[in-house]
Amino acid sequence: MRPPLHLAVCLLMLGAAVARAEPPEVEATPGRVVLGEDVTVEVRVRVPKGAGPVRAAASSGTWEQTRVEGGAERVFHWSPPPVRYPLWAVLAFWVEDGRAPEVTTVRLPLLGRTTLDVSTAPGAEVVVAVGDARFGPVKADGHGNAQVPVEVPPDATEARVLATRGTLTTDRRAPLEVPAARPLVAALTPDPLPTEGGGWLIIAGDEERISASELTVEAAGATVKPVDPERARYTVQPRADATDVSVSVRWSDAPVEDAVRIQGAVKPGAAQPEEGGIIVPDTPSVRRAHYVRGPVPRTSLFLLGGAAFASGANGGPLLGLGVSVPLPVWYWRVAAEAEVGLRHASLDGQQGDTQVHSRVWGIPLLLSARVTLFQRGSFQLDGRAGGGVMALSHHLSTQGIEAGDVFPDAVDERRVRAMGFLAAQGAYGFGRWSILTEVRAALAPVETPSLRAELGGVSVSAGLRFAP
Repeated sequence: MRPPLHLAVCLLMLGAAVARAEPPEVEATPGRVVLGEDVTVEVRVRVPKGAGPVRAAASSGTWEQTRVEGGAERVFHWSPPPVRYPLWAVLAFWVEDGRAPEVTTVRLPLLGRTTLDVSTAPGAEVVVAVGDARFGPVKADGHGNAQVPVEVPPDATEARVLATRGTLTTDRRAPLEVPAARPLVAALTPDPLPTEGGGWLIIAGDEERISASELTVEAAGATVKPVDPERARYTVQPRADATDVSVSVRWSDAPVEDAVRIQGAVKPGAAQPEEGGIIVPDTPSVRRAHYVRGPVPRTSLFLLGGAAFASGANGGPLLGLGVSVPLPVWYWRVAAEAEVGLRHASLDGQQGDTQVHSRVWGIPLLLSARVTLFQRGSFQLDGRAGGGVMALSHHLSTQGIEAGDVFPDAVDERRVRAMGFLAAQGAYGFGRWSILTEVRAALAPVETPSLRAELGGVSVSAGLRFAP
């Protein structure tokens, strides 16, 4: 009876191994996300009982946690990235049990919101169709203008505009400007990577199968080799002296700045004790946080207008026009900005029998840094700090028979002075546009033979930002 018993045990062990090798079953709720809404996606991952930890990675967005252990069903929570243009998000899941992982991916469409401006006959009912979804009807005003809010999926290239007035219906197409973005998710497993035996680099994208020839992979601290040229899976062998491994992955035809960059810790090999020595247990390794890099923010333009409040007659209107360039620092939360502005202050007074009229125009030229301090949904809070120079023009005129005793009849002065500022800026985004409000404290003292002023002060501004 022993041979049949051994055979049965072997078959059971083989069945268990096969069960463990199966990729996990994944269900995401909701199955689509409208960007700008405060939505968290719940992902339920089902694995065989006794399976090891389940790991998660994503092409964009953030995870509440990237590793869940215990139970036949593991629950993950994922938040979409802080962008407004439509794109696909790829979520990847696998069981980390020391073997080559079997990965299950989920593609989530992230829809962007925008408003289509439609010109048609006055009073017409306008309906916009994007794919299978319809938006409206919206009635055109007396000038034939209608604004229709729509939700745009990632693969949409045009919208169908239907305008109906009475029995007449017009049907035309309107192109949609959707940025071309191919999602890519990469992860190192296991975590930490063992020096002995190494691990794997997992890569997934918008297609079911990706070949190694479509990708450019670069690594520091390890040797990375493709397992199969027709499949995007690589072995990772850390160097003996490495404490961490950095990997950069991008599509071969994509620019370097679009690469996905990941980092993982390395678990050192067990040291061989000397004869008669004492073996000291390894201290628990601390896992590094794995961050998901979303799409790179775009260069944007901004316009601010408001008023400055300062002592005496130093207050007045102000205007600013600038450009903001995101930097690959602190996960693109830092941006370099350049701004040109306009500042005005005036004084109309009387010195004895003399009427005095003073007009000051300042043109600030500023460089600054903007740091995102908080972001949730469509709202964003930034801090700004910078400085530069202010070119100013001062015109002084007097009227009165005794003007020459106190002031000259007319004075025109031009100076360049230094300026610095600190600001807090709030933004609410919708599509490529953002509404801005800013409170700024500035220092810009000016002193000439005929003028002593402070063109800084505290200012309150509002405006718009646009990302082309």
